[in-house]
Amino acid sequence: MASTPTIAHLSTQKLLSAMALGMGLSISLTACGGQAPASTAATNSGLKVGIFVDNAFGDGDFFDQAGIAVEPLESDLGATVKTYEGQLQAQNFAPLLQDAADANDLVFVLGFEAIDAMTEVADRNKDTTFVFVDGKVDSPEALSAEFRTAEGCFMAGALAAAVGEDASAVSTGFIGGVNAPVVKNCEGGFTAGVSNVAPDMKVLAQYVGSFTDPSKGREVALGLETRGARSVFAYAGLSGAGAFDAAKSGSSIAPVGIVADKSALAPGKVPGSLIMRVDKVITSMAKDFSDGKLKHGEQRSYGFAEDGWEMLYDDKLVPAERVKELEALQAKLVSGAVSPDAK
Repeated sequence: MASTPTIAHLSTQKLLSAMALGMGLSISLTACGGQAPASTAATNSGLKVGIFVDNAFGDGDFFDQAGIAVEPLESDLGATVKTYEGQLQAQNFAPLLQDAADANDLVFVLGFEAIDAMTEVADRNKDTTFVFVDGKVDSPEALSAEFRTAEGCFMAGALAAAVGEDASAVSTGFIGGVNAPVVKNCEGGFTAGVSNVAPDMKVLAQYVGSFTDPSKGREVALGLETRGARSVFAYAGLSGAGAFDAAKSGSSIAPVGIVADKSALAPGKVPGSLIMRVDKVITSMAKDFSDGKLKHGEQRSYGFAEDGWEMLYDDKLVPAERVKELEALQAKLVSGAVSPDAK
């Protein structure tokens, strides 16, 4: 049997999964019953790809970012794509993953709840390649695709600082879900991004204590505004939706989005979003599979250079000159000229 992830890894994945599940619920409340992307390819190259999520498509967030990959997989690679939804029913994970192994050459798996089932099925089906997306899995068979969190959060901090400077604010805010390593890693990157744009700007960090309490998240966001923060960034799952609720209801706070474009949560108030390009990670790995470049047990890391992250700016809220400055800073981040680690 393939080795299973460490307890520390599972803790991180629980946090990430809770965030991915929660962040899009203010856009769509269909996370447990969303509709999977349809497969429409008329012709194919013979490549068969499966995308499994431990919950369901329709979350407006992490899982739907994976769903975006269906169309390019079919149109660009000529693949046949099947999607699988675990609906958070653990007893269904292994059977669904076995179905995916039987029907596909390559299977992408999203959601920490399915890690154990995936490693077991991958070990029994060595002719099928399994890829776990958004974390490291200790398995000789399954591959891992990890996003460099601090790097992405660095640019979220840079944007928050730019927005704050333009509003003559002396502070910006970071809202964390719970005080855990993965969230502290993001806070560190965010702080480094702020200091690169506005060295004298304070970062006011506050933790909700939960990933599923938008009411408390709203309270925290309003409290940060009272303390002088203009722009805030929430790495807090559903709790982070409270910051957008506050902005939408009249607060002057400018929340920066994460994972997907969050402008719809507070129209005219969101200066930009840090996009998690799950779709591009999936399509690039599928292409590498077609080219014979994937190896079982391999662990890959994705940042801006590998199209793992992407910044989206609202040109009505962020001046063109600011965007150019931020893009130049991102180029330095990619080249290694600046570090995403907080000093």
